[in-house]
This record gives sequence, structure tokens and C-alpha cells, in this order.
Amino acid sequence: MQLTTRGIILRQTKTVNDMRMLTLFSERFGKISVAAKNDNFRGKLKSSLATRPFTLGNYDLYKNRDSFRMGRSETLRSFFGIGEDVDRYMEASFVLEFTDKILEENAPAPSIFQLMIDYFDALEHRTREMSFLTTVYQIKAVKILGYSPHLRTCVHCGKEKPDYMFHVESGGAVCPDCARDNGLIYHSDSDIIDKIKFISKSSMKELEKLYLEKQSLDEMNSLIRRYTRYHLDISDLKSESLLLDH
Repeated sequence: MQLTTRGIILRQTKTVNDMRMLTLFSERFGKISVAAKNDNFRGKLKSSLATRPFTLGNYDLYKNRDSFRMGRSETLRSFFGIGEDVDRYMEASFVLEFTDKILEENAPAPSIFQLMIDYFDALEHRTREMSFLTTVYQIKAVKILGYSPHLRTCVHCGKEKPDYMFHVESGGAVCPDCARDNGLIYHSDSDIIDKIKFISKSSMKELEKLYLEKQSLDEMNSLIRRYTRYHLDISDLKSESLLLDH
């Protein structure tokens, strides 16, 4: 059976017999494994350009029971600016790996698919603080998956208070009263909670030119990564260690 879908390649691995195994984030079928001949990756033809990182492609797939094989492919849009800057490249590589971890096999995720396209588009035009858009991506992906932190009231007592702290393990905001008996509190600056709320309701395009002070940006980046590590079990990402060393 021949099928066609837009997609973005998350990962590829060389195998035997002049073949590669691709992890394709497809618009129609979600994350799927696709076998492809090495010929698909050679030369400067449109078909080979569609197999490069950070490229939105259109792929003809041949399905046989539970397996897919790649046929013809074409480039719909290449976000080439990402590969021209090391910071953009590293951030985008993290997002590919992060997305690979959070997606289930053969489960369509059209909202996250569009979010990734919007992220690539915004990142390609970003001039500094690339990590901010990566954190925005994570906040929005977590929201789509239904794991957003609870920020409207205290997680424990349910009361609305003028100042909150953020407790990663509890999954959101805790008031000062509950925080006393709640173990380690990750962050006590209520302003970061307001920032997360604003990011959650704003589009990637609206946030494309928003910049934060370095301390605030570093704190938010760290908080969100700790949150996804705990609640989505996202850990041991190779690209994350490279970002931290950069």
C-alpha cells in the first residue's frame, strides 16, 4: 500500500545491506520507523535534500503490515539557517531528541507536528538567546500532552495566594504555608510562574522576538528541564549534555 505524508526526520541509523532506519515524525501517522536505501541520501537531488535534518518533506511510503519503506521524497521547506549557526543547531537537535522521547509510536500528534514547524521557523530567525524558544517548545509540548504544571492555585491546599513557589515534584505552584512542610522547593520567584502562564497562551510567532534577562532565562530553562525530566521521565539526552557543556 502506497501512502503519502508530510514529515520531519527525527533520527536515522545506518544498518546492513546499504539501508538506513529512519525515525520519521509524520503528520498522518505520528512517529514511525521507516526503512530507506542509502541512495535516498546521496547527491543533490530534491529527494536527498528531504532526508536532511531540520527539513519539512513530503514522503511516499510503502506499508507492509506494520512496517514502512521509503519511496520518493521531496523537500517542502528546508530550514537551512538552523544548520548555519552552532547555537541554533544544538538547540534544534535537542528538540528533535526531546520530541522523539515524548512521542508514542504510531500515534498521530498533529498539534506537536505543527509546533515543531513553528519552532524551526522562529529559531531560524532568532538572533540570540536561542534556548528561550526551546523552553517555549517544551512548555507547549507538555501542555499538548496534558502534563502542564498547575499554576492557578496552590497544588496542595487549593487556595489562591498573592505569591507562589514552584515545586517540581508536586507539579506546580505551592503557597508559602504549604511549602514549609513540603520538602525541597525548586524556585521561589512567583514571576517565573507568570512567565510560564504567558508563554502557554501565546503563539510561537508572538514569542519569536521576546527576550528575557539572562538570570531569568537560565532559571526558566533549568526549571522546565527538571519538570519534564520528573513528570515525563525525559532524561539522558545526548544533546542536552552538549548544551550544558556549550
